[in-house]
Amino acid sequence: MTAEDEHAGKIVSCPGCNGRFQIPPLPASAKTTTTTSASSKQAGGAQRGGWHEADHANVNFAVSLAAGVIITVLFLIALVPFQGQYFSDLFLKRGWVNYAEIFLFVWGIVIVVMKWKKTKRQRQAMLLDIVPAKLGVEINRDNIGSFIDHIYKLPNRLRDSLMVNRIRKGLELFEKRNNNGEVITLLNAQSDIDANRISGSYTLLKVFLWAIPILGFIGTVQGLSQAVSSLSTGGTDPAALKASINNLTAGLGVAFDTTLLGLVLSMIMSFPMASMQKEEEEVLTVIDVFCNEKLLPKLNDSVTSEISDTLLSQAENIPAFAASLSKAHELFLVKLTEASTTLRDVSETLKTRLDAHQTSVEETFKTAVDKLTSSSIVSLSKPTEQLNEYFASLSKGVESLNDTLKALGGETITIQKRGWFAGK
Repeated sequence: MTAEDEHAGKIVSCPGCNGRFQIPPLPASAKTTTTTSASSKQAGGAQRGGWHEADHANVNFAVSLAAGVIITVLFLIALVPFQGQYFSDLFLKRGWVNYAEIFLFVWGIVIVVMKWKKTKRQRQAMLLDIVPAKLGVEINRDNIGSFIDHIYKLPNRLRDSLMVNRIRKGLELFEKRNNNGEVITLLNAQSDIDANRISGSYTLLKVFLWAIPILGFIGTVQGLSQAVSSLSTGGTDPAALKASINNLTAGLGVAFDTTLLGLVLSMIMSFPMASMQKEEEEVLTVIDVFCNEKLLPKLNDSVTSEISDTLLSQAENIPAFAASLSKAHELFLVKLTEASTTLRDVSETLKTRLDAHQTSVEETFKTAVDKLTSSSIVSLSKPTEQLNEYFASLSKGVESLNDTLKALGGETITIQKRGWFAGK
C-alpha cells in the first residue's frame, strides 16, 4: 500500500482490514529529495503540490445532526412554561409525529445555514485578485510560475474555494502542457463536477420536504384511528358517551394539527432551501464567467505568436517568392506544352495502328468468308451431281422397264427430271 508524505509517522487505519498501524517516518534522504524537488517547482518560497480540498457543497453530517437534535430539544424545553396555550400544545401535546416533524424541520434549517456559511466564504474568495495584472498582461510559459506562486500565497482560509481551486488546476495544467484547448476542457469538466456536487448536496433536504408532509398524514391517520376507537367504546352511558366525545375531539385535534404543522413546516423550509440553491448556482455562474472572460483570454500558448512570426518572416521574402513562383509557372507551361505535343503524337500513332489493324481484320474476314462460300458450293454441288446421276440411272431403268411392260401389254411408268410419278 502507498501513503502520502503527510501521513509519515502517524497512526492510520488500514482500508483493507480496518487494523491500525503506524506509518514509518520518511528517511532523511527522502526529506532532502522532497525539499529539493519542491524548491525546483517554487518561486518566491511558495511550495507546489496543491492542498487538501474541503467539500464546498455538502455539510458535515454528524455536526448538522447533533445541532438539529440540540436545537430541537432546546426549542421544546422553551415551550414548557407556555403549556395550556394552543401554540405550545401544538408542539408538545400532539404525539411523536409532531416531534419528528419539528426535528426534521430544524435539521433541514441547520443544513441550509451551514451551506449559507460555506457560500459566504465562496463569495469572499471571489474578491481575491487571483490573476493580478502586475505579474503580466498575459500568461505564457515564461511567467506562468509567478501566477501559480501567487495563488499559493493567498490566505489559507480563502484559497480553498471553488474559484481558487479551479484556477489553480487550470494554471498548473497550462504550465505542464502549454495548451489552451486542454485548459478549456479541464475548466469545463471541473464546472460540471462542482455543479453535480451542489445538486447532490440537496438530496437530504429534498427528503425532508417529502417526509414532513408524509408524517403529517401519518399523524392524521393515527388521530382519526384514536378518535374512532374512543367513540366505539362509549356505549349507552351518558358519562361514558361524553368521555368518548371528548376523546373524539382530542383525536381529531391530533389528526388535523399534525397535518397542519407538517404542511406549514415543509412550506417554510422550501423557501430558504430554494434561495440557497439559487445562491450556489449563481456562485458557479460567476466562477464560469470569470474563467471565460478573465482567465482564458490571458492564456497564451505561443502557437498564435509562432504562426505570426512565421508569416512575418515569410512576408519579408515576398518579392523573391513571387519571382520564384513566376519561374515555376513558366516552367510548368513549358512542360505542359511538351506533354501535350507528346500526347498528340502518341494519339496519332495509335490511330494509324488502329486503322491498319482494322484493315487487316477486314481482309482476313473477307478471305475467310470467300473460302467458306467456295467450300460450301463445292460441298453442295457434289451431292447434286450424284443425285442427277442417280436419276439418270433410274430413268434408264424405268425405260427398260417400260419396254418390258410394253412387250407384256401393261401400263408404262414415266419419270421426270425433278421427281417421279406413276401414270397409265
